[in-house]
Amino acid sequence: MASQARSGMGVVVALGVLAVAVLAARGAEGEWPPAEFTNSIGMKFVRIPGGEFRMGSTEEEIKAVLAKYPNAKEEFFTNQSPAHKVHLTRAFLMGKHEVTVGQFRKFVEATRYKTEAESGAGRGQGFVFDGGDKPDASWRKPYFEQTDAHPVLCVSWNDARKFVEWLNASDKSRPAGWTYRLPTEAEWEYAARGPKSLIYPWGNEWDRTRCNFAGKGTGFLWEANEIDDGFARTAPVGSFSPKGDSPLGACDMAGNIWQWCEDWYATYQRGDQTDPTGPPTGEHRVWRGGSWAYFPWGYRSAYRNGSTPENREGDTGFRVVLIPGPQ
Repeated sequence: MASQARSGMGVVVALGVLAVAVLAARGAEGEWPPAEFTNSIGMKFVRIPGGEFRMGSTEEEIKAVLAKYPNAKEEFFTNQSPAHKVHLTRAFLMGKHEVTVGQFRKFVEATRYKTEAESGAGRGQGFVFDGGDKPDASWRKPYFEQTDAHPVLCVSWNDARKFVEWLNASDKSRPAGWTYRLPTEAEWEYAARGPKSLIYPWGNEWDRTRCNFAGKGTGFLWEANEIDDGFARTAPVGSFSPKGDSPLGACDMAGNIWQWCEDWYATYQRGDQTDPTGPPTGEHRVWRGGSWAYFPWGYRSAYRNGSTPENREGDTGFRVVLIPGPQ
């Protein structure tokens, strides 16, 4: 009897160990955020771990870029200083690509939303780099060819926020307690340059083969007409992946389109910062990333720009993040 009891206990113990192992395996598979995630409308995300990096540009870096580009002016870069340490305390998911025309179309079809460019709201401009302002330019008609795989353009910060609101209300693939929003400026820069604070997403040296910029065929006075990047206007998202990807796996963090961030635009404060979100009010929202129509110095990960929330340009779109907790 004692022998049978011990045998039975052994089976129970073995089953208990197996159950623990299965639960542990399931826990590992279900860790959140995962390394990669695809939501219900096909948007891909990459995990950005918490960490520290140097945000902005040092005086030495600004002097170096001014020496390299004689046409650049010092006032283009003063908003990148002082360089300062930023600590991001939690992991989050960053959109691997910009929001595409096809993804934005799903939002419009589901809500019948009209962008500010289509409704004429606000005082934004529809500059599309083809003969000047186009009053009827919109994401549907940016005055050059776009497929569903291209980044959506001519959308204002307000339009981007409406997309995010819809995504939060409609996407059932995200776990409870996680929220979509636009990236903060610090989250964007960290995702672009990584913990080593690289000057460009791919490294510390300019490489014309790794992003979509104002090269040959763009038709601008400032184009680098001796260099052909293969695209006269926008490129389908991820066209320069993986060689143009950031150390943390985000694509198109340099060139292609300017990307709206959550923050109001302001000068940097001195000193280390933890999870900065920008000032509480302002007149302009932050743009990051440069675009297919910009000057070469604008593809540096620390480069900053911005515009009024209702502005909608032919080289401006957005990407989103998925974060733990409320917006």
